[in-house]
Order: sequence, then C-alpha cells, then structure tokens
Amino acid sequence: MCDKFTLGTVGMCDRNKSCAFYCTHNKDLGNNKRYQLLIDTYCEGDFHEVCRRKGYEQEKGVAPLADLGPNGYNIDSLQRIY
Repeated sequence: MCDKFTLGTVGMCDRNKSCAFYCTHNKDLGNNKRYQLLIDTYCEGDFHEVCRRKGYEQEKGVAPLADLGPNGYNIDSLQRIY
C-alpha cells in the first residue's frame, strides 16, 4: 500500500506529500520533540502501515486535519480522537 524507500528496514509512507500532519510539522525547525517522534515513528518509520490518520480517511471519506496525530490522538490536547 505504501511506496517505500529503504534506509535499513525503514520505509516512508506514500501519503507524506499530502498529509496535513506531516506537511505542517515536518518543516518546522523549532519542531516539538513529540511531533518529531511521531514523524520518525509513523511517517518515516515502520509504523506507517498502522497510521490512524489513514484509517480515519478511509472510514470518514475525508482527510483529517493536522491536529490528528498518526497515533489517533489530538496533538495538542492529547485526547484520543480516532
């Protein structure tokens, strides 16, 4: 499902160019460590296949806003959204 490039065993999600979370938080040089950990783990790491943002989009039919992290939690309130 995801197009991967290989850095050892790590693959990158093919949605990175259209993902609001990734596009918003990946380019921020003062990036919060929590956001960077999510990006490293889900967007650019082995967990991209279980990204909750993908599940949300498939179920609801619309892309989630940037505040939904790939782990399913609101990145600001830390409340489970999906």
